[in-house]
Amino acid sequence: MELSSEELDFFSNVFTDEASDCVVEEAQHQLSVKADVPQSLKQILVGSKLTLLAEVSHYQLWFPVTLGVDELGGFSPKLGTPEIIDVQGNERSWRVNTPKNVALVDVFHEQEIEVLSLSATGLTLKMPTNPSKNIDLQQSSLEMSLGGEKPVKLELDLVRHDKNVVAAKFKDLQDGRESLRKFLFNSHKSKYSNLYQDIIL
Repeated sequence: MELSSEELDFFSNVFTDEASDCVVEEAQHQLSVKADVPQSLKQILVGSKLTLLAEVSHYQLWFPVTLGVDELGGFSPKLGTPEIIDVQGNERSWRVNTPKNVALVDVFHEQEIEVLSLSATGLTLKMPTNPSKNIDLQQSSLEMSLGGEKPVKLELDLVRHDKNVVAAKFKDLQDGRESLRKFLFNSHKSKYSNLYQDIIL
């Protein structure tokens, strides 16, 4: 194979210090990399609430991220427990059906209520069939414990009621939000361990 004189000129210019075809006479933009962040930005970022999205199959894991500063002045990110969203069909919080190690107790009536499903936003309950022990979600004193942890008081809003099955959403779950996220995340990892086998968390 023979190269033309134009091709030979091109290759000789490529391997010289300054290729004549590629020289830009006046550079208007300059790219530089800095290892440290300006102090004004550092103050904003350290106090900010960030979220990291990880997609595993048809699930989205939304990790809360907090930024701290280490002793050398560099950022040290800390991942929190993620919120799990099922994006197959309607986007909604992932729910675990017939969760194990979940106890829901109506303290007023001194009875345990069966939890049929649980998510980060609410739950489905099987209400007692005995009319004398009927539970009013607005007035009752419900407590839920996850995995044997300290019980958390619940305030629920009724979503739907069908015979003795009730769906309700959490009204205020500030004290137990992190425990619930951990419980759901561990349940998800346990149920779908094959999805997590190549992921280090």
